[in-house]
Amino acid sequence: MGLLDRVFGERRSGLASPSSWLLNAWGGQSTASGSTVTHETALRHPAVFRAVSLISSTVGQLPLKVYRRLGASGDKVPEPLHRLYPILSAAPNAEMTGLEFREALQGDLCLYGNAFGQIERDRQGRVVALWPLQASQMQITRDDDRRLLYRYQTATQIHEFVHEPVRPVILHLRAFSADGIVGRSPIQVARESIGAALASDEYGARFFGSGAAPGGVLQGPRGARLTEQAHQRLRASWEAAHRGVSRSHRVALLEDGWSWNPISVGNRDSQWIESRQMGIVDIARLFGLPPWMLFEMGHSANYSNVEQQAIDFTREIGGWLRRWESQIDRSLLSARTSPFFARFTIEGLLRGDIATRYQAYATGRQWGWLSINDVRRLEDLNAIGPAGDDYMEPLNMSPAGLGGA
Repeated sequence: MGLLDRVFGERRSGLASPSSWLLNAWGGQSTASGSTVTHETALRHPAVFRAVSLISSTVGQLPLKVYRRLGASGDKVPEPLHRLYPILSAAPNAEMTGLEFREALQGDLCLYGNAFGQIERDRQGRVVALWPLQASQMQITRDDDRRLLYRYQTATQIHEFVHEPVRPVILHLRAFSADGIVGRSPIQVARESIGAALASDEYGARFFGSGAAPGGVLQGPRGARLTEQAHQRLRASWEAAHRGVSRSHRVALLEDGWSWNPISVGNRDSQWIESRQMGIVDIARLFGLPPWMLFEMGHSANYSNVEQQAIDFTREIGGWLRRWESQIDRSLLSARTSPFFARFTIEGLLRGDIATRYQAYATGRQWGWLSINDVRRLEDLNAIGPAGDDYMEPLNMSPAGLGGA
Protein backbone atom coordinates (compact mmCIF):
# COMPACT_ATOMS: atom_id res chain seq x y z
CA MET A 1 0.00 0.00 0.00
CA GLY A 2 1.09 3.55 -0.65
CA LEU A 3 1.34 6.61 1.51
CA LEU A 4 -2.31 7.49 0.92
CA ASP A 5 -3.65 4.11 2.07
CA ARG A 6 -5.10 4.55 5.52
CA VAL A 7 -5.84 2.00 8.18
CA PHE A 8 -9.23 3.61 8.79
CA GLY A 9 -11.14 0.81 7.08
CA GLU A 10 -9.79 0.08 3.62
CA ARG A 11 -10.67 3.52 2.32
CA ARG A 12 -8.12 5.45 0.31
CA SER A 13 -7.62 9.06 1.35
CA GLY A 14 -7.68 11.36 -1.65
CA LEU A 15 -9.20 14.57 -2.87
CA ALA A 16 -12.58 12.85 -3.39
CA SER A 17 -12.68 11.43 0.15
CA PRO A 18 -9.93 13.16 2.09
CA SER A 19 -8.74 12.21 5.55
CA SER A 20 -8.21 14.84 8.23
CA TRP A 21 -4.41 14.84 7.82
CA LEU A 22 -4.78 15.60 4.10
CA LEU A 23 -7.30 18.36 4.75
CA ASN A 24 -4.91 19.92 7.26
CA ALA A 25 -2.13 19.81 4.70
CA TRP A 26 -4.32 21.84 2.35
CA GLY A 27 -5.25 24.43 4.99
CA GLY A 28 -8.00 22.72 6.95
CA GLN A 29 -11.73 22.39 6.50
CA SER A 30 -13.98 25.36 5.90
CA THR A 31 -17.16 25.48 7.96
CA ALA A 32 -20.61 26.92 7.38
CA SER A 33 -19.61 29.96 9.46
CA GLY A 34 -16.80 30.72 7.00
CA SER A 35 -14.02 29.93 9.49
CA THR A 36 -11.34 27.45 8.49
CA VAL A 37 -10.81 24.99 11.32
CA THR A 38 -7.49 23.22 11.77
CA HIS A 39 -5.89 21.99 14.95
CA GLU A 40 -3.77 25.15 15.10
CA THR A 41 -6.61 27.60 14.41
CA ALA A 42 -8.78 25.82 16.98
CA LEU A 43 -6.14 26.49 19.64
CA ARG A 44 -6.54 30.22 19.00
CA HIS A 45 -9.91 30.09 20.73
CA PRO A 46 -9.26 30.63 24.46
CA ALA A 47 -11.76 27.95 25.51
CA VAL A 48 -10.13 25.28 23.32
CA PHE A 49 -6.66 26.24 24.55
CA ARG A 50 -7.85 26.18 28.15
CA ALA A 51 -9.56 22.79 27.74
CA VAL A 52 -6.54 21.15 26.09
CA SER A 53 -4.01 22.68 28.51
CA LEU A 54 -6.17 21.79 31.54
CA ILE A 55 -6.52 18.13 30.60
CA SER A 56 -2.87 17.88 29.53
CA SER A 57 -1.45 19.53 32.63
CA THR A 58 -3.68 17.41 34.88
CA VAL A 59 -2.49 14.19 33.27
CA GLY A 60 1.08 15.48 33.33
CA GLN A 61 1.19 16.36 37.00
CA LEU A 62 -0.41 13.18 38.37
CA PRO A 63 2.12 10.68 39.79
CA LEU A 64 2.63 7.65 37.52
CA LYS A 65 4.07 4.63 39.32
CA VAL A 66 4.99 1.02 38.61
CA TYR A 67 3.38 -1.59 40.88
CA ARG A 68 3.79 -5.35 41.39
CA ARG A 69 0.85 -7.69 41.90
CA LEU A 70 0.97 -9.88 45.00
CA GLY A 71 -0.39 -13.22 43.85
CA ALA A 72 -4.10 -13.71 43.27
CA SER A 73 -5.20 -11.53 46.19
CA GLY A 74 -5.32 -8.37 44.07
CA ASP A 75 -3.00 -6.53 46.45
CA LYS A 76 -0.18 -4.44 45.02
CA VAL A 77 2.99 -2.72 46.18
CA PRO A 78 4.98 0.08 44.50
CA GLU A 79 8.20 -0.98 42.78
CA PRO A 80 10.43 2.14 42.80
CA LEU A 81 13.46 0.00 41.85
CA HIS A 82 11.87 -1.18 38.60
CA ARG A 83 13.82 0.05 35.54
CA LEU A 84 10.73 1.71 34.08
CA TYR A 85 9.77 3.54 37.28
CA PRO A 86 12.08 6.58 36.84
CA ILE A 87 11.41 6.68 33.07
CA LEU A 88 7.65 7.01 33.57
CA SER A 89 7.67 9.23 36.64
CA ALA A 90 10.75 11.46 36.39
CA ALA A 91 12.76 11.46 33.16
CA PRO A 92 11.50 9.64 30.05
CA ASN A 93 14.49 10.92 28.07
CA ALA A 94 17.54 13.14 28.42
CA GLU A 95 15.65 16.33 27.50
CA MET A 96 12.24 16.19 29.21
CA THR A 97 10.65 15.60 32.58
CA GLY A 98 7.86 13.11 33.02
CA LEU A 99 5.36 15.94 33.34
CA GLU A 100 6.47 17.54 30.08
CA PHE A 101 6.39 14.24 28.20
CA ARG A 102 2.89 13.31 29.36
CA GLU A 103 1.64 16.85 28.82
CA ALA A 104 2.93 16.89 25.21
CA LEU A 105 1.40 13.54 24.30
CA GLN A 106 -1.89 14.30 26.02
CA GLY A 107 -2.12 17.58 24.11
CA ASP A 108 -1.82 15.68 20.82
CA LEU A 109 -4.35 13.14 22.08
CA CYS A 110 -6.90 15.89 22.77
CA LEU A 111 -6.34 17.65 19.46
CA TYR A 112 -5.63 14.86 16.98
CA GLY A 113 -7.16 11.86 18.72
CA ASN A 114 -3.76 10.13 18.55
CA ALA A 115 -0.45 10.53 20.36
CA PHE A 116 2.85 8.81 19.65
CA GLY A 117 6.07 8.15 21.52
CA GLN A 118 9.14 6.38 20.18
CA ILE A 119 10.36 3.58 22.46
CA GLU A 120 14.15 3.41 22.68
CA ARG A 121 15.49 0.02 23.79
CA ASP A 122 18.93 -1.37 24.56
CA ARG A 123 20.39 -4.53 23.03
CA GLN A 124 18.54 -6.70 25.52
CA GLY A 125 15.24 -5.11 24.49
CA ARG A 126 14.79 -3.18 27.73
CA VAL A 127 13.19 0.26 27.56
CA VAL A 128 15.74 3.01 28.21
CA ALA A 129 13.91 6.13 26.97
CA LEU A 130 10.66 7.48 25.50
CA TRP A 131 10.68 10.25 22.87
CA PRO A 132 7.61 12.24 21.78
CA LEU A 133 6.59 12.22 18.11
CA GLN A 134 4.23 14.87 16.77
CA ALA A 135 0.90 13.44 15.72
CA SER A 136 0.60 15.95 12.87
CA GLN A 137 3.62 14.34 11.18
CA MET A 138 2.60 10.70 11.60
CA GLN A 139 0.78 8.50 9.09
CA ILE A 140 -0.41 4.95 9.71
CA THR A 141 -0.55 2.40 6.89
CA ARG A 142 -0.20 -1.36 6.52
CA ASP A 143 2.67 -3.10 4.76
CA ASP A 144 2.35 -6.07 2.40
CA ASP A 145 2.20 -8.45 5.40
CA ARG A 146 -0.71 -6.51 6.94
CA ARG A 147 1.45 -5.21 9.77
CA LEU A 148 0.90 -1.68 11.03
CA LEU A 149 3.46 0.70 9.59
CA TYR A 150 4.08 4.08 11.22
CA ARG A 151 5.58 6.69 8.88
CA TYR A 152 6.97 9.78 10.59
CA GLN A 153 7.90 12.67 8.30
CA THR A 154 10.41 15.28 9.41
CA ALA A 155 11.72 18.25 7.47
CA THR A 156 14.42 16.14 5.78
CA GLN A 157 13.32 12.49 5.71
CA ILE A 158 10.68 9.86 6.46
CA HIS A 159 11.22 7.36 9.28
CA GLU A 160 9.35 4.06 9.17
CA PHE A 161 8.50 1.96 12.23
CA VAL A 162 6.93 -1.49 11.88
CA HIS A 163 4.68 -2.51 14.74
CA GLU A 164 5.94 -5.64 16.48
CA PRO A 165 3.49 -6.94 19.13
CA VAL A 166 6.24 -8.63 21.18
CA ARG A 167 8.61 -5.66 21.20
CA PRO A 168 6.78 -2.47 20.09
CA VAL A 169 8.81 0.53 18.99
CA ILE A 170 5.90 3.01 19.10
CA LEU A 171 3.76 3.90 22.09
CA HIS A 172 0.43 4.75 20.43
CA LEU A 173 -2.33 6.39 22.50
CA ARG A 174 -5.78 6.59 20.90
CA ALA A 175 -8.91 8.56 21.68
CA PHE A 176 -12.32 7.27 20.59
CA SER A 177 -11.78 5.11 17.54
CA ALA A 178 -14.15 3.48 15.08
CA ASP A 179 -11.70 0.71 14.21
CA GLY A 180 -9.44 0.47 17.26
CA ILE A 181 -6.41 1.57 15.25
CA VAL A 182 -6.75 5.28 14.47
CA GLY A 183 -8.34 7.67 16.96
CA ARG A 184 -10.89 10.28 15.91
CA SER A 185 -9.85 13.93 16.18
CA PRO A 186 -12.27 15.87 18.44
CA ILE A 187 -11.38 19.07 16.56
CA GLN A 188 -12.39 17.67 13.19
CA VAL A 189 -15.51 15.94 14.53
CA ALA A 190 -16.78 19.19 16.09
CA ARG A 191 -15.32 21.60 13.53
CA GLU A 192 -18.70 23.31 12.93
CA SER A 193 -19.13 24.23 16.60
CA ILE A 194 -15.52 25.39 16.88
CA GLY A 195 -15.86 27.31 13.60
CA ALA A 196 -18.94 29.11 14.93
CA ALA A 197 -17.05 30.05 18.10
CA LEU A 198 -14.10 31.36 16.06
CA ALA A 199 -16.47 33.35 13.83
CA SER A 200 -18.12 34.88 16.89
CA ASP A 201 -14.73 36.01 18.19
CA GLU A 202 -13.81 37.44 14.80
CA TYR A 203 -17.09 39.33 14.67
CA GLY A 204 -16.36 40.87 18.07
CA ALA A 205 -12.86 41.87 17.00
CA ARG A 206 -14.18 43.52 13.84
CA PHE A 207 -16.96 45.18 15.81
CA PHE A 208 -14.57 46.92 18.19
CA GLY A 209 -12.04 47.50 15.41
CA SER A 210 -14.69 49.58 13.67
CA GLY A 211 -15.02 51.95 16.61
CA ALA A 212 -17.41 49.80 18.66
CA ALA A 213 -20.28 50.55 16.27
CA PRO A 214 -21.56 48.42 13.39
CA GLY A 215 -21.52 51.36 10.98
CA GLY A 216 -23.40 54.37 9.77
CA VAL A 217 -24.24 56.60 6.81
CA LEU A 218 -22.66 59.87 5.69
CA GLN A 219 -25.50 61.85 4.16
CA GLY A 220 -24.87 64.83 1.90
CA PRO A 221 -27.15 67.71 0.96
CA ARG A 222 -30.08 67.05 -1.35
CA GLY A 223 -29.00 66.72 -4.94
CA ALA A 224 -25.29 66.24 -4.12
CA ARG A 225 -23.47 63.92 -6.50
CA LEU A 226 -19.98 62.57 -6.00
CA THR A 227 -17.67 60.97 -8.50
CA GLU A 228 -16.31 57.53 -7.67
CA GLN A 229 -12.91 59.02 -6.83
CA ALA A 230 -14.45 61.66 -4.54
CA HIS A 231 -16.60 58.99 -2.89
CA GLN A 232 -13.57 56.80 -2.09
CA ARG A 233 -11.58 59.79 -0.82
CA LEU A 234 -14.43 60.89 1.50
CA ARG A 235 -14.85 57.43 3.00
CA ALA A 236 -11.10 56.97 3.46
CA SER A 237 -10.70 60.30 5.22
CA TRP A 238 -13.65 59.56 7.53
CA GLU A 239 -12.34 56.11 8.49
CA ALA A 240 -8.83 57.46 9.01
CA ALA A 241 -10.20 59.94 11.52
CA HIS A 242 -12.78 57.77 13.32
CA ARG A 243 -12.19 54.06 12.71
CA GLY A 244 -10.91 52.00 15.66
CA VAL A 245 -11.49 52.03 19.40
CA SER A 246 -8.68 54.52 20.02
CA ARG A 247 -10.39 57.04 17.70
CA SER A 248 -13.97 56.52 18.87
CA HIS A 249 -15.99 59.41 20.36
CA ARG A 250 -13.97 62.06 18.53
CA VAL A 251 -15.69 65.26 17.50
CA ALA A 252 -16.74 65.01 13.86
CA LEU A 253 -16.33 68.12 11.67
CA LEU A 254 -18.57 67.93 8.62
CA GLU A 255 -18.80 70.32 5.71
CA ASP A 256 -21.90 72.31 4.91
CA GLY A 257 -24.94 70.12 4.41
CA TRP A 258 -23.29 66.81 5.37
CA SER A 259 -24.49 64.72 8.36
CA TRP A 260 -23.57 61.43 10.04
CA ASN A 261 -26.41 58.97 10.69
CA PRO A 262 -25.25 55.98 12.76
CA ILE A 263 -26.85 52.56 12.35
CA SER A 264 -27.24 51.16 15.83
CA VAL A 265 -27.58 47.43 16.40
CA GLY A 266 -27.12 46.40 20.03
CA ASN A 267 -24.86 43.47 20.71
CA ARG A 268 -27.37 41.94 23.06
CA ASP A 269 -30.13 42.41 20.46
CA SER A 270 -28.06 40.39 17.99
CA GLN A 271 -27.40 37.78 20.76
CA TRP A 272 -23.68 38.04 20.26
CA ILE A 273 -22.86 37.64 23.95
CA GLU A 274 -25.13 34.62 24.22
CA SER A 275 -23.55 33.04 21.17
CA ARG A 276 -20.09 33.41 22.71
CA GLN A 277 -21.31 31.77 25.92
CA MET A 278 -22.87 28.89 24.01
CA GLY A 279 -19.63 28.46 22.07
CA ILE A 280 -17.74 27.95 25.33
CA VAL A 281 -20.37 25.49 26.57
CA ASP A 282 -20.09 23.50 23.33
CA ILE A 283 -16.31 23.33 23.67
CA ALA A 284 -16.64 22.25 27.30
CA ARG A 285 -19.07 19.54 26.19
CA LEU A 286 -16.64 18.40 23.48
CA PHE A 287 -13.85 17.80 25.99
CA GLY A 288 -16.08 16.53 28.79
CA LEU A 289 -15.41 19.47 31.12
CA PRO A 290 -17.78 21.41 33.38
CA PRO A 291 -18.21 24.88 31.80
CA TRP A 292 -16.95 26.62 34.94
CA MET A 293 -13.55 25.02 34.36
CA LEU A 294 -13.39 27.11 31.18
CA PHE A 295 -14.46 30.14 33.27
CA GLU A 296 -18.01 30.13 31.93
CA MET A 297 -19.77 30.91 35.22
CA GLY A 298 -23.36 30.47 34.07
CA HIS A 299 -26.26 28.82 35.80
CA SER A 300 -24.50 25.45 35.91
CA ALA A 301 -21.96 26.54 38.53
CA ASN A 302 -22.76 27.48 42.09
CA TYR A 303 -21.37 26.71 45.51
CA SER A 304 -23.60 23.68 46.06
CA ASN A 305 -22.66 21.75 42.94
CA VAL A 306 -19.10 22.82 42.02
CA GLU A 307 -17.64 20.05 44.20
CA GLN A 308 -19.81 17.43 42.50
CA GLN A 309 -18.77 18.76 39.09
CA ALA A 310 -15.13 18.52 40.19
CA ILE A 311 -15.76 14.83 40.91
CA ASP A 312 -17.31 14.48 37.46
CA PHE A 313 -14.12 16.02 36.01
CA THR A 314 -12.07 13.39 37.85
CA ARG A 315 -14.20 10.66 36.28
CA GLU A 316 -13.69 12.20 32.85
CA ILE A 317 -9.94 12.39 33.38
CA GLY A 318 -10.05 8.75 34.45
CA GLY A 319 -10.86 7.75 30.86
CA TRP A 320 -7.72 9.45 29.57
CA LEU A 321 -5.63 7.92 32.38
CA ARG A 322 -6.89 4.43 31.61
CA ARG A 323 -5.79 4.83 27.98
CA TRP A 324 -2.29 5.68 29.19
CA GLU A 325 -2.17 2.81 31.68
CA SER A 326 -3.39 0.14 29.28
CA GLN A 327 -0.96 1.14 26.52
CA ILE A 328 1.98 1.35 28.93
CA ASP A 329 1.13 -2.09 30.33
CA ARG A 330 0.79 -3.49 26.81
CA SER A 331 3.76 -1.84 25.08
CA LEU A 332 6.29 -1.39 27.86
CA LEU A 333 5.52 -3.98 30.55
CA SER A 334 4.35 -7.06 28.61
CA ALA A 335 0.98 -7.07 30.37
CA ARG A 336 0.14 -10.71 29.55
CA THR A 337 3.12 -12.24 31.34
CA SER A 338 4.48 -9.57 33.67
CA PRO A 339 3.37 -9.09 37.30
CA PHE A 340 4.16 -5.39 36.93
CA PHE A 341 1.74 -2.68 35.83
CA ALA A 342 1.56 1.14 35.78
CA ARG A 343 -1.09 3.23 37.51
CA PHE A 344 -1.71 6.92 38.08
CA THR A 345 -2.33 8.20 41.60
CA ILE A 346 -5.51 10.28 41.54
CA GLU A 347 -6.24 10.74 45.24
CA GLY A 348 -5.16 14.37 45.01
CA LEU A 349 -7.95 15.09 42.51
CA LEU A 350 -10.55 13.59 44.85
CA ARG A 351 -9.67 15.73 47.84
CA GLY A 352 -12.38 17.98 49.18
CA ASP A 353 -11.97 20.85 51.63
CA ILE A 354 -10.10 20.20 54.86
CA ALA A 355 -13.26 19.63 56.95
CA THR A 356 -14.60 17.06 54.47
CA ARG A 357 -11.27 15.23 54.30
CA TYR A 358 -10.85 15.05 58.05
CA GLN A 359 -14.39 13.75 58.50
CA ALA A 360 -13.73 11.04 55.90
CA TYR A 361 -10.46 10.10 57.61
CA ALA A 362 -12.20 9.90 60.98
CA THR A 363 -14.86 7.59 59.54
CA GLY A 364 -12.26 5.32 57.96
CA ARG A 365 -10.20 5.24 61.14
CA GLN A 366 -13.12 4.46 63.43
CA TRP A 367 -14.48 1.69 61.20
CA GLY A 368 -11.12 0.02 60.78
CA TRP A 369 -10.21 0.45 57.12
CA LEU A 370 -7.68 3.30 57.58
CA SER A 371 -4.64 3.38 59.82
CA ILE A 372 -2.82 6.48 61.06
CA ASN A 373 -0.10 5.90 58.47
CA ASP A 374 -2.69 5.48 55.71
CA VAL A 375 -4.15 8.88 56.59
CA ARG A 376 -0.75 10.53 56.77
CA ARG A 377 0.24 9.17 53.34
CA LEU A 378 -2.98 10.56 51.85
CA GLU A 379 -1.97 13.96 53.25
CA ASP A 380 1.61 13.64 51.89
CA LEU A 381 3.02 13.18 55.38
CA ASN A 382 5.61 10.63 56.50
CA ALA A 383 4.56 7.56 58.44
CA ILE A 384 5.08 7.59 62.23
CA GLY A 385 6.51 4.10 62.42
CA PRO A 386 5.14 0.56 62.86
CA ALA A 387 2.67 1.68 65.54
CA GLY A 388 0.89 3.77 62.92
CA ASP A 389 -0.02 0.66 60.92
CA ASP A 390 -2.49 -0.62 63.53
CA TYR A 391 -6.15 -0.72 62.54
CA MET A 392 -9.01 -0.09 64.99
CA GLU A 393 -12.52 -1.51 65.09
CA PRO A 394 -15.61 -0.73 67.21
CA LEU A 395 -15.89 -2.95 70.29
CA ASN A 396 -19.66 -3.24 69.96
CA MET A 397 -19.39 -4.90 66.53
CA SER A 398 -18.89 -8.60 65.76
CA PRO A 399 -19.29 -10.89 62.76
CA ALA A 400 -22.89 -11.83 61.96
CA GLY A 401 -24.04 -15.09 63.60
CA LEU A 402 -21.69 -15.04 66.60
CA GLY A 403 -24.26 -13.54 68.97
CA GLY A 404 -21.95 -10.85 70.27
CA ALA A 405 -19.29 -13.32 71.50
